[in-house]
Amino acid sequence: MFAFDELTGTQPSKAVKDKIFASLEPEFRSTKETTTEVEEPKVAKVVRLSLWKAYAAAASVVAVLAVGAAIFYANKFYEKDEQFTALLQEQSVMADNLNQVKMEFERKETQLDKIVAGDYKRVEMKGEGFDMQKDAKVDVFWDQNAQEVFVAVNNLNSLSEEYDYQLWAIGDDGPIGIGLVNPGEKFTLQQMEAVAQAGAFAITIEPKGGSESPTLEKLVVLGEVA
Repeated sequence: MFAFDELTGTQPSKAVKDKIFASLEPEFRSTKETTTEVEEPKVAKVVRLSLWKAYAAAASVVAVLAVGAAIFYANKFYEKDEQFTALLQEQSVMADNLNQVKMEFERKETQLDKIVAGDYKRVEMKGEGFDMQKDAKVDVFWDQNAQEVFVAVNNLNSLSEEYDYQLWAIGDDGPIGIGLVNPGEKFTLQQMEAVAQAGAFAITIEPKGGSESPTLEKLVVLGEVA
């Protein structure tokens, strides 16, 4: 229809066109000024944070690694510290054992020196004639002048906790208990109480701690002084 109108319609004169635009000009001008005076919206500056994010991520990774390394080395230090403490304790125990062995060796050496230098008689006691322990064998070393007695266990069976072996010196006044014998200390010298006079020595099994008089039915070994 617009195309048909342009072909057949009458063109307005220039005067009419100018008049129309003149009537529209004040409104158009006002609209244009208003549009021109409208302040354009401010665009916020965009700060690039990608670099800072990279730094922050790297710092986080470093922090995590540092914490992990600290925990790892702390555990290693704690483990080594425990090992070092255990080693010190072990060395302390070994030193104590060494001192005990040294003291025991010195004691035995002193006893042997006494045996060699003194006038000791060896009294051999056996269990062959008794039913208690036929394989029992104990030696007594007695220096009558020094009144010292040592016992060396060669073979003596172990006892239950409620019993002990007791050594007796048999003299003119009868048997006298002169000490308890430890069957576990074999081939060592166990010092007993002093004895001035004895014709024989014997060992019996007695209740724990020993007895005032020997239990003859539990006689284990007997040996006469030559």
